[in-house]
Order: sequence, then C-alpha cells, then structure tokens
Amino acid sequence: MFDEGGEWQPAGRFLPVAERLKLTPRLDLAAVALGLDELEAKPELGGLAINLSASSIQLPQFRSELHALLKRRPGTSRLWLEVSEAGALAHFDAFRALCLELINVGCQMGIEHFGRQFSEIGRLHDLGLDYIKVDASFIRGLEKNTGNQAFLKGLSSIAKGIGLKVIAEGVTSEAEFAALVEVGFDGATGPGVKEPD
Repeated sequence: MFDEGGEWQPAGRFLPVAERLKLTPRLDLAAVALGLDELEAKPELGGLAINLSASSIQLPQFRSELHALLKRRPGTSRLWLEVSEAGALAHFDAFRALCLELINVGCQMGIEHFGRQFSEIGRLHDLGLDYIKVDASFIRGLEKNTGNQAFLKGLSSIAKGIGLKVIAEGVTSEAEFAALVEVGFDGATGPGVKEPD
C-alpha cells in the first residue's frame, strides 16, 4: 500500500524497481518486522510466511541484520521465511549461509516454487530446512494427471526422508486437495483450501 488507506499493490508491480535500486534488503527487513508485529498483535494467528529476495540473501550484512532482528523479537516460532527455488539454487552458498545463521532463532525456513530443479533436492539435506512448497504448476488438475501424481509421490517420499514437510502451492479445488493427501503432502495453500469446520 503506497498511501495510507490506498489500494494494495501486487509485489510484481514494484519489486523490479526495488531490485534495480537495490532496495530489496530494506524491503525484506521491513516485511519481516511488520510480520513479527502482526504475529505479536494476533496470538491466535497460527503462522505467517514471508518471501525473501534472492538478491537480499546474497548480502552478508542483510543476513546479519535479519539474524539480529529475529533474535530480539518474540513470535519467531510462528514465522516462516522462504526463498524461491530459483533464487536459493542460483545463490546456493548465500542460501546455505542464511539457513545456518538462522537455525537457532526459532523460525521455519523453506523453499517456495519447488519442483523445476527437483534433481537438486539432495543439496538441501543438511541446511536445517523445515519445508518445501511445491510449485502450483505441478498441482493444477492433479486428480486427473497420473504422471504428476507419481512425480509428487516420489518427491514427497524423498523430501520427508530428509526431514522436510511438503506443502502444495495454489490449490484451486477440493479434488486437487484430495489428490495431494493421496500423494503424501503435509499441507496446502490456495483458494481451494478450506478451514476445517
């Protein structure tokens, strides 16, 4: 939201400019601080996920400031921090450093939009990650796609074997959600996910 009381703007509208101006570290730190404020104000909120930019995690100063922020604030146990698969794997040393620096601050660490570089899953086993979020493109129409069902069942088995929760992104229907249960997923996000009664 650019003005008080204004409309919410999608990140895709301002992030390219922020990237060019090298403002993503400040935006990411502000987002984490606001997220922690929200978690503190709403103890009933089960959790909150915040996406970190790959350009931010490359900077040792950002990682240090993030660590300091998380160490001095309550609510980190309900905070989920995630980096896209493309960013995490393209800047793997920086991502590894981030994971290892944050391992004792209590937040959940994960990778979002996972699946396109599945062959790299073995690199994740010693990072202290908590979860992967599988890209919505693998979920779409899952109940009818036996190839994706077999792939996701294997992915789920391997991920759980190295201690990761497996969460689906962008679930749009009850049928997709039911198919995810069958392939062993732990959770899901998206408009097709309903709160239990």
